[in-house]
Amino acid sequence: MSGPTAEDLLKTAFEQHRLGDAAGAAVFYDAILAKHPDHVDALRLLASARRSLGDLAGALTLYERVLRLAPDNGEIGGEIWFNFGNALVDAGRSAEAVPVYQRAVALQPGNADVAANLGIAHANGGEFALAAEAYRLALSIDPAHKTSLHNLGNALGELGDPFGAVENLRAAVRLYPDLAEAHYNLSLALLRLGDFAQGFAEYEWRWKTPGFPAVARHQAIADWDGRPFAGKRLLVHAEQGLGDTIQFAKLLPLVQSLGGEVILQVPERLVRLLRNVAGADRVICENPPEGAVDLQVPLLGLPHRLQLTPGSVPSAVSYLAAEPELVDLWRHRLALDAGAKAIGFVWQGNPASPVERGRSLDGPLALAPFAVRPGLRLIALQKLEADQLEPAETPSGWKVAGLPFLLEHPGPDFDGGPDAFVDTAAIMTSLSAMVSVCTAPLHLAGALGVPSVALLKRVPDWRWMMERRDTPWYPSMHLCRQTDETGFAPAIETAAYEIGRLLGVQA
Repeated sequence: MSGPTAEDLLKTAFEQHRLGDAAGAAVFYDAILAKHPDHVDALRLLASARRSLGDLAGALTLYERVLRLAPDNGEIGGEIWFNFGNALVDAGRSAEAVPVYQRAVALQPGNADVAANLGIAHANGGEFALAAEAYRLALSIDPAHKTSLHNLGNALGELGDPFGAVENLRAAVRLYPDLAEAHYNLSLALLRLGDFAQGFAEYEWRWKTPGFPAVARHQAIADWDGRPFAGKRLLVHAEQGLGDTIQFAKLLPLVQSLGGEVILQVPERLVRLLRNVAGADRVICENPPEGAVDLQVPLLGLPHRLQLTPGSVPSAVSYLAAEPELVDLWRHRLALDAGAKAIGFVWQGNPASPVERGRSLDGPLALAPFAVRPGLRLIALQKLEADQLEPAETPSGWKVAGLPFLLEHPGPDFDGGPDAFVDTAAIMTSLSAMVSVCTAPLHLAGALGVPSVALLKRVPDWRWMMERRDTPWYPSMHLCRQTDETGFAPAIETAAYEIGRLLGVQA
């Protein structure tokens, strides 16, 4: 008596696969392939099962094998190329996925999903113009295609077209009112345009957005809605990066003016830096005991609740202060007397940050235009590894290694303790000016009121808006933006000129 046929096994396997049992289905696919090693359907479905199980290497090997057997097998061939592209993207190989998706598009010209995933692969590689073209192709097939409508808005934002971004993202939220990521990305596009009212209202969707880098906290405590709270205790809690915390702490005096006690909760690393920040009665890192506070609000929820506009951002030039003892210590250690024309520099953000793409300089060599300004001392405030420093005849005894110009460094123990930026703040206070890419030390310079220049990529983080040379958040800051895709060199030249003008020193 003969056993089940390959087709019988395939039907059983496919049913288990359909029900979500990829591991069980894989057993049957393997059984088919043991007798029929070139069975195209078993190969492609096993590849899909392996991908579902997280075995991307196995899935990719199977896709390559099946495509050697049936590379142009009509609709099925298009599906195989499509799924091969999906596995490559899952494996972080988006550049390799592009020609694979292009083949799938050629075999399935009426499939909007295929065109949309080609756009995603282009976007993953930073090719936003090509991504937009692919999303438009998908929308020509299906004008209501959710992924393409939303992602086209994002691509246009990255291309420096915030109006086009807003138009597409608004269309997406009209058609899909529960699509949290469309609301969230609409908020970023609106904020880049300076529309704080609608932008921060849409920003409230961040908590429902998949992949958002923070989680909603203290949900058992009543949410503060922005109304006066006399006689009550309000917990304002940090939610994202250190730079965000420093920036939005500026709003605390507005909050405090509306009522009772304001308790600021921040990461432990920031407690020392922010312990005397204006507008907070107490600064803590631990969660308050149950019943100890009446209301709570996430820090970046303040603009929405305060109905903030660019014109109503508090005008204080400084709202943080460095510790006097540390100021004296570093002023002596770096020989920063009152007449020193010393400029601080930070050229790289956190490489692991989701906003890192394009915001950092290639390295400190890019700062060479500042070195030709006579009489300036250049001091790196970038945290560096020991092999990036070398001994030097400088006041601190250290400099950044491997440069054709002198870039001093405070030394390997600089901000080496558990408290973030306390040394940085002390040194900044004695500097003539600060130059930084978009990272936490830039916010710190602004919060301290240090004259500073921000080096921003062409389409910057939403907080810097578009085209402006100033920012309502930091009156002492000048914004130097990339003008095109050629890199930071023109912005650095502009920044060097601005510093020279500020200090009366030109090349």
